[in-house]
Amino acid sequence: MQFIMKKIFPFLFVVIFTTVLMACTGTKKTEAPAEAPVKSDSVANVVTSDSVAPTKSPADMLKDFQNYVKAYGEAYNNIAKDPQKFTDLAGQSQKWVANMEQIKDQLTTAQQQDYQKARDLIIKINKGGQ
Repeated sequence: MQFIMKKIFPFLFVVIFTTVLMACTGTKKTEAPAEAPVKSDSVANVVTSDSVAPTKSPADMLKDFQNYVKAYGEAYNNIAKDPQKFTDLAGQSQKWVANMEQIKDQLTTAQQQDYQKARDLIIKINKGGQ
């Protein structure tokens, strides 16, 4: 009986140890998680204006950017009257510049110069008008 016990216990120990090791390391085959059903109302809320590709032409986007820079400059000049407006516009400056950098190559030479002037104004405002 002891002979059988001496042969079975090491084998059993190796099997148990291997099973525990595999469970801890995650090498066991994993199943794909089941997808949760999604209500149609929540799908509409997930889509935002940030995730939608721009449908405007580069010239229109440049005009919008220039209008933003103008509003940002006016907010800077009137920061004492409405600091919240300036803060809101300042938080959007990186987004505006990033969007324009994506379409910069699609602009004509004159439009690129206009973009650069507007971008320089943003940099000047961000440095405190220096």
